[in-house]
Amino acid sequence: MALTKILVLRFSAMGDVVLLVPVIRSFVAAYPDAEVTVVTRPKFASFFTDIERVVPFPADVDHTYNGIFGMRDLFKKLLKKSSYDVVIDMHDHVRTMILRNLFKIFFTRVVVFDKGRKEKKEVARKENKIVRPLLHTVERYRLAFEKAGFPFQIQPPPYFQIKQSIQDETNEWLIKNISKKKEKWIGIAPFAMHQSKIWPLENYTVVIAQLVERLPVKFFLFGGGEKEIKFFESLKEKFPAHCLIVAGQLKLKQELALIEKLDLMLCVDSSNMHLASLMGIPIISLWGGTHTDVGFGPYGKGPDSILQISRQELPCRPCSVYGREKCYRGDFACLTWIQPALVAEKIEKSMM
Repeated sequence: MALTKILVLRFSAMGDVVLLVPVIRSFVAAYPDAEVTVVTRPKFASFFTDIERVVPFPADVDHTYNGIFGMRDLFKKLLKKSSYDVVIDMHDHVRTMILRNLFKIFFTRVVVFDKGRKEKKEVARKENKIVRPLLHTVERYRLAFEKAGFPFQIQPPPYFQIKQSIQDETNEWLIKNISKKKEKWIGIAPFAMHQSKIWPLENYTVVIAQLVERLPVKFFLFGGGEKEIKFFESLKEKFPAHCLIVAGQLKLKQELALIEKLDLMLCVDSSNMHLASLMGIPIISLWGGTHTDVGFGPYGKGPDSILQISRQELPCRPCSVYGREKCYRGDFACLTWIQPALVAEKIEKSMM
């Protein structure tokens, strides 16, 4: 029997792309006669390399395939690679609009996922907010497949299957840095793309200090970039026996293998939050200018995994769907009101 071939388009940020993984993995499990090609940024292609009958297509839309003519060239390359029964646009952006319309010209069926722009704007606008829980992005992706004629249910986590070779490499790195696990392992991922998502960095020193007094614990510091690593070095200098810098040390799949070994991840609304959630480990996520109701909350996690100031206390929340650099009030109260002692207490209780 010939395979049903589906082309999925999704660029954007890491968090948006990684939320495709449970959907793609669940789809191919439900439809053994289907093959999926996922067109995404090169740095995210590895999310899909180990899924059977899923072919990642790395597309550098910032350089190689930039602009209208770049999209035309990408279309030609995809068309040359294979024919597709349906194209599913999981981005609904100018780039993917160009691509999908080119496929339409060649009589390929196209389905566009519902991004929910209108209701998201209603939740995040400054005045006259209409706040209610919206569909999670994972569910929006699943419904796009259903719209294309492929209903299925999302499987339980973990959604990444780490090869033994990757696990071995990660274990070797751990052995070099830690002789043996003798304590609770907690990941810390304090950074995000936007200021309205970042809990004040000085608070992490307080949280670590309080937990070190109460628990046998080791902290693994996740992030990337010079500024972030410099901050992690300052934490390691203060707590040399309790902090290990992961940032800049491991590749993405190795980080996933490490995340799977953690007892908990402390994070903000970021790609690391999504990675930890999809690996199925416990998390505590701190929320500020964004809100879980908009559809980007930690997938598969309940309210116990979230710390945020209520809308009754701060009706301005959320001030953005994806995050912003300025605060309507000017003081980022949504973040500064979350006290380190509360975070440390919540972590301690989760370790019991």
